[in-house]
Amino acid sequence: MKLARPPEFQDVAGLVDVASAGRAFPRPPGVALSYGVAGFRARAPLLESTLLRMGMLAARRSAVMGYAVGLMVTASHNAEPDNGVKLVDVDGGMLHQSWEAYAAALANADDGDLTSALAKLPGGSGAPGGAAERPSVLIAWDTRPSSERLPALAMRGAQLAGAQGGA
Repeated sequence: MKLARPPEFQDVAGLVDVASAGRAFPRPPGVALSYGVAGFRARAPLLESTLLRMGMLAARRSAVMGYAVGLMVTASHNAEPDNGVKLVDVDGGMLHQSWEAYAAALANADDGDLTSALAKLPGGSGAPGGAAERPSVLIAWDTRPSSERLPALAMRGAQLAGAQGGA
């Protein structure tokens, strides 16, 4: 089986740091997301900032825990205009419940405060570091039309937080 990489989008590749990412992909106004058993679910255009930020969260979790973290882009039982994202631990289990609040806080952080919101996550200062030598994030996605763009955002977010990404 051949693994594919998400397409590179010019506006994603041009993101040079966490602060510029927050400005380029702002949270949708008036939308507050919460992380639950199924991760985040919403209309796909509302998830762009969330995917970028969950790539960052996955990188931070990998750094703290010392193992690869998975990120799945899918809303398998929802209507086609919807999509979603969930984080998966190395054993295939769901994101540990203790990290769900971190996911919600990062997804809903003010765009201008994204760097400080990342720094408040376990592992500290916003720079990579922790148990993993270099954080590792594996990204998978389904075949929805929106699943071409969203994984690229997640991968760039993970890279901005110091991870080596793969699909």
